[in-house]
Amino acid sequence: MTTGGLRRVAPVAGLRRYFDCRPGRVNYLTHISEKSRCVFVEVPKAGCSVVKRVLQYSEVDGKGVDPAASVHDRSLSPLATPIGGGFDLDEVFGEPTPYFRFSFVRNPYSRALSCYLEKIVGEQWLRDLRLPDLGFAPDDEVSFVEFLRRVQLHEPADMDIHWAPQHHLLSLGKVHYDFLGRFENFQPDLQRVIEHLALDVPPDILARRTSHVTSAGDRLDDYYDEESVNLVQQIYAGDFAALGYGRNPRFAA
Repeated sequence: MTTGGLRRVAPVAGLRRYFDCRPGRVNYLTHISEKSRCVFVEVPKAGCSVVKRVLQYSEVDGKGVDPAASVHDRSLSPLATPIGGGFDLDEVFGEPTPYFRFSFVRNPYSRALSCYLEKIVGEQWLRDLRLPDLGFAPDDEVSFVEFLRRVQLHEPADMDIHWAPQHHLLSLGKVHYDFLGRFENFQPDLQRVIEHLALDVPPDILARRTSHVTSAGDRLDDYYDEESVNLVQQIYAGDFAALGYGRNPRFAA
């Protein structure tokens, strides 16, 4: 399938030129707006729910958007995926590109704690999904340090996307981004994206809270000790280096 010579059916193997993640994972995390000519590669636990809501709404001018529907359900999203859309992956992820590529990142200290608070000590159905993959029983009481110890045993490609290193998910060594917004400066940075792409988004779309809020940035002192700090520094060494976040957790919020 081609459209004006711009698109072609691309093999799944094409994603491996740009990402070390499994192709299915890249496909899930990548959101392509054909209307706005942009590519958003999400980092879970870094404001991705709001960004996807904004892009999905804009893509269809709000028509047929169900406010109760999950923005994470790719089958309901009007945004395209690299696999199945027939895109030229060299144009989507390579250079030069006609697309505005962007993402949002987060301080590794607050992101790791947010993962723990939501997925490990949150609702039981979330615990049922994640604890067995870390070697725990669904009814185990798991401390933050125990969670980090188990995460450290896995390679980035095998980690759950919610706590996999951000530089790995974004493939920062192979894919170049026009903008990396910061969760710590989320609203102003998102507004910059909206203005750059000339998106027409009602204020209530931006203000609507998500069910994933953990306020981890306000709870760092309650969970971090010497061991947990060291574990996060080891697990996310690549994020600290690539994203420029400081090593002192007191400045993580």
